[in-house]
Amino acid sequence: MKKEIRLDFLQNPKINKEALVLPDFNFNSIAIKESKDEGFREKLRQRFNTNYALPFNFSSSGFIEFFLNFKEIYYTASLHYEIRTAITLLKNHIKSSMISLQDLDIKKIDKDADSDTLIIIPTINEDIFSINKIDEVCNATLALDISYSYRLKLALPKSHIYFINGATFGLLNGMGLILSHKIYTSGLYKKGISEAFCIALDSTIQTDSTNILLYEKLKENLGDDIDLFAKDFAPNTLPLRLKHINTRNLIQNLYLDDIYLQSSQECYLGFIKPSFTLLSLGFGQAKARELCAITFDKINDIDIVVSKITQSYTMIRLMEF
Repeated sequence: MKKEIRLDFLQNPKINKEALVLPDFNFNSIAIKESKDEGFREKLRQRFNTNYALPFNFSSSGFIEFFLNFKEIYYTASLHYEIRTAITLLKNHIKSSMISLQDLDIKKIDKDADSDTLIIIPTINEDIFSINKIDEVCNATLALDISYSYRLKLALPKSHIYFINGATFGLLNGMGLILSHKIYTSGLYKKGISEAFCIALDSTIQTDSTNILLYEKLKENLGDDIDLFAKDFAPNTLPLRLKHINTRNLIQNLYLDDIYLQSSQECYLGFIKPSFTLLSLGFGQAKARELCAITFDKINDIDIVVSKITQSYTMIRLMEF
């Protein structure tokens, strides 16, 4: 059996079986303060210094309920697909405006806003993994998706609300966490979610600069045919641009060698659309499909990865001419 090389660490992490504590019953209201669940919630409150740490349905329906607390929403295109979907579904009910990643000036929005105005952005952008510089917000309500940042143990900016996608930590899809000073949701939640997060959030990762070494080695082989979609990307990530090809073909070819990576958020959610983030940045369909979004815990076989990506890219270029 060949050894798997996982380069989709943040997008498709290994299930954390230790953290999946199965409940005796299906649902439990947040209003029921059982001593065991409340103990884990207290640990989470202390960890993030918030009044509330509650399970959250990290899906479009969960975010729809959350967004109904506000009159106006400002957001970036680099949010998780489920968050963007919820905003789209509410476009006829709540005023919403997209903030450009090239001009992410939330102070300008905050100046004339109030608490009924929500600014929701990720600390690390989906697909291109660039890190957003986030100023403190005083007037509006600021909500941050910190899933990638916390998984990589990066410092967190100040915010009124934090969201964490449990899938990033090896929990099941839809399992989320909302950390805040007010209660914004009223749903029913399965028991054990808080306990699962207490276990999962303790999983550690040692960040390093292997991503730079990987890029440099690929650059030696492919020259001008390879570039980056962002310059200030997070550790253990690499927003590669493999020019002139649809990287979906390269990814499918690498699967045969048990090397797993993704082209964009849309890809790992099962769609064939190119990166919505790149399209919003002005890249055309063809260029957006050149994205190869690499994330990893640790790469022990960097020379094998470089060799296989180089071979696959060269083969696809020859086939397309």
